[in-house]
Amino acid sequence: MENIQVPIDQEELVRIRRRLHMYPELKWDLPMTTALVKEELERAGIPYVADAYGPNTIVATINPHLAGFTMGLRGDMDALPIEENNLDKPYRSRHEGVMHACGHDAHTAMLLGAAKALYAIRDQLACRVKLLFQPCEEGRPSGASVMCSHGVMKDIDCILMCHVNCGDAVHVISCCAGVTNASSVAFKIFLRGRSAHVAAPHAGVDALAAGVKVYNGIQLLLSREVDPFDTCVMSVCTLHAGTSVSVNAEECVLEGSLRCLKDGTMTWARERLERLVRLTAEESGVGWELAWSGDPLPIAYNDPVLYQAFLTSARRVVGPERVKRLLPSPGGEDFAYYEREKPGLLFGLGMRNPEKGACHPAHTRDWDIDEDALSTGVKVFVQFVVDHMHGIDGLTPPAKEAAHG
Repeated sequence: MENIQVPIDQEELVRIRRRLHMYPELKWDLPMTTALVKEELERAGIPYVADAYGPNTIVATINPHLAGFTMGLRGDMDALPIEENNLDKPYRSRHEGVMHACGHDAHTAMLLGAAKALYAIRDQLACRVKLLFQPCEEGRPSGASVMCSHGVMKDIDCILMCHVNCGDAVHVISCCAGVTNASSVAFKIFLRGRSAHVAAPHAGVDALAAGVKVYNGIQLLLSREVDPFDTCVMSVCTLHAGTSVSVNAEECVLEGSLRCLKDGTMTWARERLERLVRLTAEESGVGWELAWSGDPLPIAYNDPVLYQAFLTSARRVVGPERVKRLLPSPGGEDFAYYEREKPGLLFGLGMRNPEKGACHPAHTRDWDIDEDALSTGVKVFVQFVVDHMHGIDGLTPPAKEAAHG
């Protein structure tokens, strides 16, 4: 380990995070967010390119003249279509119906903090570092997939990301080798019947009744056809049918998502859901259509060699007692696209502190974080770069279509 002193400004991290939190933006439409990122990079003198890897993408580079070992650090920037409920917080969202409820404001602030800290010690680093500010982690097409398609990973040897959470206590680091996040895809089921007066149901075909059968069928196949030791989440999240209390529903639409920790399970689940919808529709006499949001998001997979290298750095920052094993999550993470190109690693950072109201699940109206951990995330990023700037033995690019799990 190199003995390098690194300046980290906690107050600045809080300022940036709160500014981002106040003005959240969705998917690819990030004018205020990217303007802030550019302003901070320019003020620090850090070179960057904008829109080179897709709209509203920003990639900053530390030591661009060093063509040897190159590390990537990634932070996502988009928010969620959720109305914030933290009315007592002065930095609550000013954009109606939009909220940073997944911590991407913290991710962006920490990545900016890491960029500034690494730039301050750039003459002491023996490697190049690329910092990827990514749009649209929460939507499709995925920001990571677009950036990869534009070649952002070509000259990056390995890549790291941090995801904050309020499950672990503040400053706790979580990580693991192997699968971290599920493959996921959304579905939409259309059922079309024939309306009839409620007093003469035999004269029509009730699409809502068919929708209920599909819903119940999903619960049955999950409880009776999936290995209890496997993970397969198939959730119907919305069901819309009917327009009147006196007419049977002519149409029924069900929407939800499918998440699996094994590629083979994902293949089976997609085929099984289609067969369930088809057979139920035939039995009920309704027309049907099953639409997918696209190809499933890949499984996210932490490289084992990178994991061992990361453990050393994480323990130096927070101590061995604050580094724990990360359990695989059914949640999707488009960081998986980078990991299909080069070895990658996702680590979690605990932000839980009930005394500050930082104790609610992500993607909920009450989400908030303990900002004291922002500097911890920056320290871990910087420590990893400093510890491994001469390269990491044993890293090999993953097979792009490999099934991890």
